[in-house]
Amino acid sequence: MRVLTRFLLSFVVMLHVNAFAQLAVDSLMVFGNEQQPGSRMMQAINDRIIQGNAIDDSINAVIRSALYDENSELLSALAKDAMAADLPSSVLFLQSMKQTNNLFEATKLAIESQPQAIVSLIDISVALYPDFAQDVINAAVMTGEMDPNAALIAAIAAGADPTSVSEATAVGGTVATTISGPIGLGLGAGGAGGGDPSASTN
Repeated sequence: MRVLTRFLLSFVVMLHVNAFAQLAVDSLMVFGNEQQPGSRMMQAINDRIIQGNAIDDSINAVIRSALYDENSELLSALAKDAMAADLPSSVLFLQSMKQTNNLFEATKLAIESQPQAIVSLIDISVALYPDFAQDVINAAVMTGEMDPNAALIAAIAAGADPTSVSEATAVGGTVATTISGPIGLGLGAGGAGGGDPSASTN
């Protein structure tokens, strides 16, 4: 009887340990793939979290390394420029990405948090996840802060492949569209640049 009890207790403990381990692994999975600068950034953030660092500290440390360490290969040149142009928005986007692990949800959440920074946030999210730019367009339109054509133009100006994206509808679908006039006309740089990449407590 004692042997059976010990076996059952060991089995229950093993199930709990395995479930916890699986939960830990699931919580540290990253959206996208290794070709996306954003995926590499999030993996680096998760690596620091596994080492016992706080989430915001990890985000700030990875941003500093990606932008200022000459040996860092986390970011493409485009992504580095986009993040350096607006560090507070970069922190906000990565915080949102860590919270949701979903590009559509993270972009939408970040824009809703700081609608005045919508162009910067589109720049950052497209540059970090160029193969998933349509998610960014859909999210920007879903917030109601930018009309579909403007969102499409902003994404293309941020580096999205014009052949792989289209105008989002109000419900998040896509429709074919034709862009006339110079791309990026009337779009600002989306940030004053500089600043300390510290996570906001707000």
